[in-house]
Amino acid sequence: MKRWILHVDMDAFFAAVEVRDNPALSGKPLIIGALPSERGVVSTCSYEARTFGVHSGMSIKEAYRLCPDGIYMHGNFPKYQAVSDELHRILREYTDQTLFIALDEGYLDVTGSLRLFGSAETIGRQIKDRILQTTRLTCSVGIGYNMMSAKLASEEKKPNGFFVIPDEAFLMQLIANRPVKVLNGIGSKTAAVLQRYQIRCVRDLWSWSLPQLEQLLGQTGRELFLRSHGVDERVIPTAQAAAKSYGKEVTYQQDLTELSDMESCLRLIARRVSIGLQRQKLWCRTVTLKFKYDNLQLHTRSRTLSNDTNDADILFETAASLLREARPSRPVRLLGISTAHFTAEPTQQLSLTEDSARQQKKRKLNDSLLSLYDRFGSSIIKTGREIESEQRLEEMHPDSAPPIDR
Repeated sequence: MKRWILHVDMDAFFAAVEVRDNPALSGKPLIIGALPSERGVVSTCSYEARTFGVHSGMSIKEAYRLCPDGIYMHGNFPKYQAVSDELHRILREYTDQTLFIALDEGYLDVTGSLRLFGSAETIGRQIKDRILQTTRLTCSVGIGYNMMSAKLASEEKKPNGFFVIPDEAFLMQLIANRPVKVLNGIGSKTAAVLQRYQIRCVRDLWSWSLPQLEQLLGQTGRELFLRSHGVDERVIPTAQAAAKSYGKEVTYQQDLTELSDMESCLRLIARRVSIGLQRQKLWCRTVTLKFKYDNLQLHTRSRTLSNDTNDADILFETAASLLREARPSRPVRLLGISTAHFTAEPTQQLSLTEDSARQQKKRKLNDSLLSLYDRFGSSIIKTGREIESEQRLEEMHPDSAPPIDR
């Protein structure tokens, strides 16, 4: 049975949201990420900024060199998350086979939805219209027979595009003379190897057999052979498929040298992770601390808990304990907390000294807080210790305190 896959990609998402909410930014080179004086990278940028060569993932310093007259802004991630939630709600109405790979991008397998909603093209048009009406933002929709073709289709007519790649023959003709980087999985190192063998465009790959490419590049060679012939057997999971990990991390404008400052940062990060888990109705069993030194050396420490949790205090206490045990020996530029081994129904192993009524009260409090966060933003309520942490960081490192809802 032929599959029909949609790839929905919002156009310059973060920048578009800011322009929507502040029309004075329209038509100007807008760069979302960090300020020119700060560490950081470009999260996204408007199409006007892209004409200067600015792109996502580029360092802010390089972006400023290319576009010194651009408008540079920090992102408002709670606002972007709220718009993303609206997007996800719309897409889930058409199928339970969805795969969201970013706030602004997702795949849908609508093969089983055609009887309900019409053709794949009809569904794609409806989705574009509904997203525009609901969010006042444009998106590009690509329709294909597998995930690769849908992704290529969404990129074909950006921004506000709509394109269909119906089969392998159409795709191969479309990409035959394009650089091999049009295929997923080709980084700079792989591109350099291919260049040495005069493989520059997709058509060049066709003169190589599968065994030859496997000998040259191993598993990557096999994937390139299949993709160059339009084959992509990846399957979009059902919505019930569980996430493997969830976390947050922050790179600080000034390196952290005091353990107390690091713990203050972890307290704020723990709240952000807690909110994310509660929104997904997940409890974790494993907590991992991540920290990166000023020399870019990355370290992690993990601990498995006796009880499942999504409580901010427990996440903080676990991460802080791991940090104290690690005893950082250099200034720290990045801190993060990630969680894993999830369940949707937490189990509790109460000891004789534990009060189940108290735990139930704490859980109800977290539910109430989450409702307020969803309605008014994650900064509407903070604990006294979180306020103290923000104040301490503001005093010690004025540019380093991340707001809880970033």
